[in-house]
Amino acid sequence: MITWKYTDETHLVVSRTLDNGSSESCLVSAITDWIAEGNTPTPADIPPEPTYQELRAVAYPSIPDQLDLLYHGGLVGWKEAIDVVKTKYPKGT
Repeated sequence: MITWKYTDETHLVVSRTLDNGSSESCLVSAITDWIAEGNTPTPADIPPEPTYQELRAVAYPSIPDQLDLLYHGGLVGWKEAIDVVKTKYPKGT
């Protein structure tokens, strides 16, 4: 039994797993023929949910923006901006 695997959210199938457990890359025409025979590819592995640290890292203001907050709003202004992110993405989620 040969199974095909999607590689990303575009559902582009570019590899297959053979009966012996090995995998190989394929030409799109081979994939098209295989699907035309009534076979169904399996979806790609679902990536893990981002951690709260990863979510916070993206949501925090850039370092230049944080320095600007410190300069114009002082420690209180900077802390308020940081606390918004910490509240949105609490530790341990």
